[in-house]
Amino acid sequence: MSAVALAPRRERLRPGAGGRCAGDAKDPARGGLTLDELIVGVWEGLAAHSTVACPVCGGAMTPRYGSAPAPVGGRCESCGSTLG
Repeated sequence: MSAVALAPRRERLRPGAGGRCAGDAKDPARGGLTLDELIVGVWEGLAAHSTVACPVCGGAMTPRYGSAPAPVGGRCESCGSTLG
């Protein structure tokens, strides 16, 4: 019986997809967004005082505020994940 080495799958997350995706119109050869691109996009939306797609479940993530008028992070209304 011989061992077969399997190549790891290179799947990327897409905001709001709630899981992995196999392709992306942005760059089909790369397979989607990197983690950095995903989190930066979420932060940009939160910094603009907008509700964005949760990077974990795809639910609504709303900005969280401290004592200043700028958002300090976000919290998902569906799964409770926080960013920041």
